[in-house]
Amino acid sequence: MAELEKKLYDEYFHEHRSKVTTYLFWINAIFLLLSCTWNYVFFVFDLKFSRANLSALLVCLGLLLLLSLVNKYVKLPSKVNQFLMLAYCAGVLIVLYFESGYSESWSFFLLLPLLTGIYGERKILFYYSFFGLVILSYLSIKEPKSQYTPDSIDISNRILVYIILASLSFLVLRTLHHIYRKQVTFVIQSMETTIQDVVNTFIVAVEAKDLYTFGHSERVSKYAVALAKHLPEYRKEDLQKLRLSGLLHDIGKINIPEAVLGKTGKLTDEEYEVIKTHPVVGARMVERIERLQDLKAGVLYHHERWDGKGYPTKRKGVDIPLDARILAIADAFDAMTTDRSYRHGLSLDEAFQRLEDGKGSQFDPHLIEVLQNVKFEFEQMYKQLNDQIKEFETLTDLL
Repeated sequence: MAELEKKLYDEYFHEHRSKVTTYLFWINAIFLLLSCTWNYVFFVFDLKFSRANLSALLVCLGLLLLLSLVNKYVKLPSKVNQFLMLAYCAGVLIVLYFESGYSESWSFFLLLPLLTGIYGERKILFYYSFFGLVILSYLSIKEPKSQYTPDSIDISNRILVYIILASLSFLVLRTLHHIYRKQVTFVIQSMETTIQDVVNTFIVAVEAKDLYTFGHSERVSKYAVALAKHLPEYRKEDLQKLRLSGLLHDIGKINIPEAVLGKTGKLTDEEYEVIKTHPVVGARMVERIERLQDLKAGVLYHHERWDGKGYPTKRKGVDIPLDARILAIADAFDAMTTDRSYRHGLSLDEAFQRLEDGKGSQFDPHLIEVLQNVKFEFEQMYKQLNDQIKEFETLTDLL
């Protein structure tokens, strides 16, 4: 789930970055068009209302149009467009400083941290704010651009105002991140609720076809997670994926006739071949739902054997995904310890012994060794999960 959160967060900022770049383009375009028009009118009518350099403004406008043409015919990444736009903005501020003719033209540089802060990226804000501070300090000392020469107090006040605005930009950035985090959290929670509802619907649809296996999916899921918790490879999000894989590992049985699923006698070869189709059918079902695609490996390979004699692909050893190897043990344990239409369930000791007997042939030998440390948990879970009243309550909740 952490990977999903990061993915959504990155998508939000990719979209936000592109939008801000577009907004800055139009802000620059409108500002320069108005400035050029304004100063052209003053020039034509010889009005002394501006000291700005019209030629410099036209050059800036031309460069902006060039950037627009480049972006139209060359699809650049959003980060590259962001860099070009901010570099352009910094260049325009420098041009305005030298060509505006205003004694307070140093204040243009106060815009730089505000513009970069809108992007909501810490590194960008820091780099460009620092760059702007260096340029402002240098120009204030070497190129004062004023009717008077600023003293040390004026320069320190300029730097102080700049730092204050940069700090305010950082607050804008933090607020933006906070809003996006809330959006991402809301989306993930909504997705989790929706996916759980879909999973619950699938479980009811499958297990309603065979009363003998009611609760099987939930038990397999819990056994699998209990075993995986003792493996260092599993993080919280991995356990969540395994939990859902356990719940849906038999979803493909929805395609199998009830007469075959509930048959009390031995299955014919043809019927067994029908049963063997359920991992493939289940895998096809989950891969059609975007948020369930990661579960495909567990659903498809949970009937593979360590020695390569399983189905449907006859994978062997570590070529079988770890989720599927864990589910194979959990699935076998639950199948052995519960009543089926064709036999009564085995005792826990007998079930553990059969798992031990299958070590290195049917089951991953390392996982069988780890199982020795999980036996007590399995026994406690068996007592809790094989309660018919609780099973009925679970069914009621799912419905």
